[in-house]
Amino acid sequence: MNDLHGSLDGLTDSERRPLRPIGMSVREVAARTGALLARLADMPGVQLFACVRVTAGLPPVGHVISAGPHVLLVESVAWPCGAYSTGPDGDVLCEGTYIGQSVQQLLGSVRRLRRRLPRHRVGAVVVVHPSGAGRLWLPRTAPPGLTWLPPEEVVGHLGELFLTVFTTTKQSRSVSLIFDAFRG
Repeated sequence: MNDLHGSLDGLTDSERRPLRPIGMSVREVAARTGALLARLADMPGVQLFACVRVTAGLPPVGHVISAGPHVLLVESVAWPCGAYSTGPDGDVLCEGTYIGQSVQQLLGSVRRLRRRLPRHRVGAVVVVHPSGAGRLWLPRTAPPGLTWLPPEEVVGHLGELFLTVFTTTKQSRSVSLIFDAFRG
């Protein structure tokens, strides 16, 4: 079993956070995501880090996952019901209205890490938890390198991605069975 490296204690609620929860604290929503990611951290070769500052002077990213050639920055938000989308500049919209949040800084961190880690596949995931009753519609399209996920899809989606790390081994069938157990 791999442990979480780091702590969520460095995450603070701030208007400087380009992606932030509505209706709960940043630590609370990151802890919810962390509980989901912990199931993946038990997979062979998967490392989970909390509160990682990719760029000096900017707020830290909630989680980073490393699995073979994959490095994923994982941000967590909680938003009220509505239909969300992103504008061409990365601004987040709800029902067509800008909500004061953006994925631009997260995508900048992805680009920075891609330059630092040229042999890795670096991307970002935004896990969107509901912060109240009603339905959330996540953006249907995302800028390259970014994936939007509801909490119920995190383990399945990321587990499938990480499974590709192990498919070249002779134990790929065993790893597939292990993954199915974690997703279950």
